[in-house]
Amino acid sequence: MSDFIKSLPSWAGTTFTKKTNSQVPPILDPTKVTLPKPFVAIVTGSSRGIGSGIAKCFAQAGATGLILTARTQGSCAKTEDECRRVSPHPSSLKISTFYGDNGDEAHATAIASLIETEHDGKLNLLVNNAGFLLVDGTAFEKVADINCPNIEAMTQTCYVGRFYMTKHLMPYLLSGAPDKLRAIANISSVGGHVSGPLGYSISCLATNRLSQRVDESYADQGLCCYAVHPGAVWSDGPKEYLPPRMKDFSNDSQDLCGSFLVWLCKERRQWLSGRYVDATWDVEELVQREGEIVEGDKLKMRMVV
Repeated sequence: MSDFIKSLPSWAGTTFTKKTNSQVPPILDPTKVTLPKPFVAIVTGSSRGIGSGIAKCFAQAGATGLILTARTQGSCAKTEDECRRVSPHPSSLKISTFYGDNGDEAHATAIASLIETEHDGKLNLLVNNAGFLLVDGTAFEKVADINCPNIEAMTQTCYVGRFYMTKHLMPYLLSGAPDKLRAIANISSVGGHVSGPLGYSISCLATNRLSQRVDESYADQGLCCYAVHPGAVWSDGPKEYLPPRMKDFSNDSQDLCGSFLVWLCKERRQWLSGRYVDATWDVEELVQREGEIVEGDKLKMRMVV
């Protein structure tokens, strides 16, 4: 954990468990997990970084179907090859790729059609990962000095696009047998709790609330929905215009989030649904605190009065 993360106040949640991880611990090893068959997952923004790591971890755990999305045509090829390489059953792993703008509703409806035609309408897991931190260096300035795309483009991709995907893929998540695993993992960030790039912070906070609302709407149908901080990871290295305090932000493995999500979604964890969780948290301690979390209705967004 970086010094910047350690310096955050307790209500940022980074130290909710006494022990935290920067690398994948043995208990989260996805190769030790066998997912039920079939198990189909879609990972948006999976051409690199955290998204690529998530896709790879579910391949390692035996997913039978993966849908990889990204903005740039052909950019998921490396992730696809890696998923086939690490899968315990590569010949039975169906991988589809789709390219487009995550902030466009037509992108979500086209993916819904792809699920229907290429995966027989089956879907167990939606990972809403596609997003970005900022458009330019004014993202960190005072409100009147922020260039508008840092708000407009950010919220369109990182929040509205996630709503589109959730809305249009929901029928496939809800279909099937009552005991089918069905979940949504919305990649959020500690940035939703602390001061940072305004557009990014707003999107993360909205993502947390979206996750809570989905749980309120569909928990009775067996759907779990989580908002997940993936750890501190720069997909392409820190940008030159980042404030000095954030240059040391990233020192977590890009595979940590994927391994955590395999643990989170390999079974129905209704007690964490609708809540904000952190991939760096120690899962053994987290499980021990289930009663405290449920009884105190912790890890949710609300005003303290």
